[in-house]
Amino acid sequence: MKFLYKSMYSALLMGAMGLNATAQQQLPNSGFEEEWINCVPWTSNGNSSQIGSTPSGWCISQVIGVSGLGKTEVGFKTEGYNSATAVELKNSPNSLLSTQTVPGYITLGKTWSTSVMGNKNDGGSFGGIEFSGRPESLEFMYKHTGTDGEKATVVAYLWKGHWTQKAVPGNIVAFGSPKTANMVDRDRCVLGLDMSSSLGGAVTPSDDAELIAVINVEIEDETTTISEDNNGWKKFSAKFDYKSDATPEMINVVLAAGNYFGGATAVKQGTSLIVDDVKLVYPTKPETHEGYINIYCKDLNPDDPEGTLAKNSAATIEIIPTGENTCTFKLPNFALGDGDGAMQLGDIVVENVTVTEKDGVKTFSGVTKDLKLMIDMILADVTIKGTITGDVADMTIDVIWTNSPFNEEGTPIYVTFTTNPVTSGITDITVDNSNAPVEFYNLQGVRVNADNLTPGIYVRRQGSQVSKVLVK
Repeated sequence: MKFLYKSMYSALLMGAMGLNATAQQQLPNSGFEEEWINCVPWTSNGNSSQIGSTPSGWCISQVIGVSGLGKTEVGFKTEGYNSATAVELKNSPNSLLSTQTVPGYITLGKTWSTSVMGNKNDGGSFGGIEFSGRPESLEFMYKHTGTDGEKATVVAYLWKGHWTQKAVPGNIVAFGSPKTANMVDRDRCVLGLDMSSSLGGAVTPSDDAELIAVINVEIEDETTTISEDNNGWKKFSAKFDYKSDATPEMINVVLAAGNYFGGATAVKQGTSLIVDDVKLVYPTKPETHEGYINIYCKDLNPDDPEGTLAKNSAATIEIIPTGENTCTFKLPNFALGDGDGAMQLGDIVVENVTVTEKDGVKTFSGVTKDLKLMIDMILADVTIKGTITGDVADMTIDVIWTNSPFNEEGTPIYVTFTTNPVTSGITDITVDNSNAPVEFYNLQGVRVNADNLTPGIYVRRQGSQVSKVLVK
């Protein structure tokens, strides 16, 4: 079988990388809108016959049978998600032996199958395409209909080096034994799966063979995004599980209508999967803003020296997009106080922050419960609100300590972040912390009697200076 389109794609891809080394690599023909070509299934005895078609850059698991007997189509062109074309994969009865089910799947590698008159069945995918990116996740739009509850399978993996399995039977025969071939980078071998029920000989990895990242999941309807106006289409997304920091050399993706690794008896006739817009998603770089934080223990009053724990301390916030209208807010290395005596609490992180935009102004609003701070010794509820206009950020962050059995309302710490330093109505006043009263708080944020401290860790506050104290 001539898979010229794969080598052509790889050459074009590597050439494009030479022009733009920072480009994020994507999958070929991800929307299946490009040319569909004749599908000539690979077999170990050198099949050259065509059955059905397959989108360029991909291979559908069409089966050629024995000299054309039992040839079965399992993949078809169909209407796409907001486009003309998608791929429909369907577990179909063999055209010669209707009791035998041919699994429908599509892959970046080569599909293969073997059988001896319905027995000694095996198959799958081997190989893939050249690839050196490190995507975060894989996503696509789909429709799925499962016979007897059968679920679709999504497999994607990145690797380097090669695994060679000897004497793999690679064609279908009515009698006798199929012809064997040495198979390079069979899916099960690369993934390190159990081979006890698989056909073929010994597996030998190259010295540099390494599985770098993998997705191997069933599609669970309850974990997908469903929109009422999507005409039945759902969005699937799964993150790669990275095993290594190495740079990949190859990638393969397998999308199967049913139980891909379950064997011939596991797949159910009639189960179908329609797929469109298969994309790799890369980590989004955070949007950073440099500015100043102010910390108050009473209210947001810059003119109150006693209530101010830090004023115009240099800080950076990060806005990490997580969706069209959501983000994660992060204030790294938050410290209670200012200068060398500040008590380090850790990162303030609020996920699933709502983002709206109007007239160039982005408005942020989010809440997180029981955020662990100070090496998990403090729990806090955090609320963030604010705006970003161009490069100018203005945020308020309320940090309410909640792990207090004595203070149901919690202990509030009010924080502001501004791009420009805060100015107050009172200037040129120097606070003499040495004359300020000393106050002690436990880790639940409750003020305690300094003359009756039991052994433990306390927060000591004197004026605008805050420190941690260990009482033995």
